[in-house]
Amino acid sequence: MKKNILFLLLLFPLGAFAQWLPYGPWSVSVTNTATMLPPASITAVLFQPVYPGVSVTYEFGWRKKEYSKWFQDAGLAYTYHRFAYQAVVLDTKAGYRRYLGNLSLEASLQAGYMHMFLLTDRAVWEDGSWKSRSGFGKPQFITGAGVGLGYNIGSEDVMRRIFLNYDFRLQMPFVKNYTPLLPSGILSLGLQFTL
Repeated sequence: MKKNILFLLLLFPLGAFAQWLPYGPWSVSVTNTATMLPPASITAVLFQPVYPGVSVTYEFGWRKKEYSKWFQDAGLAYTYHRFAYQAVVLDTKAGYRRYLGNLSLEASLQAGYMHMFLLTDRAVWEDGSWKSRSGFGKPQFITGAGVGLGYNIGSEDVMRRIFLNYDFRLQMPFVKNYTPLLPSGILSLGLQFTL
């Protein structure tokens, strides 16, 4: 119950922010994550077990020309990794998008904060023996890069763009003495639109 309330409270600033920025391009996407290094994680997100997520972002256009755009977005995401954790992610992505008619290609860099809520108890060495403890979760820094493909189905005034993005992400520190960097591949399918 506490986790559900925390999740709703984390969504509140996004709703308040939406009232302040009513005309920007928003994106909503569904995601699947594979914890592997590329190139294995590129195909793993299609054939491995599904670790679902959802993401909402607002995009800022820094410099737009007729055939290209430099952009940055701010986003809030939720992901669920079966048997391991669920997480809330606050991140920003900066990149370049090239338009080829209705088709668009993009590349980006990202950074952000991930808070993992472990689905299992953790073991703590205490008074000469291991004891099971639960906690508020685990903070992580994330960074990565991505590429994407999109197709515009709207007009200049009413933006509608379907996109498919692949992002490579590093979570750090994951497990200090075992795996300090956890690599992940994230496949996102979504819609970008103006309100």
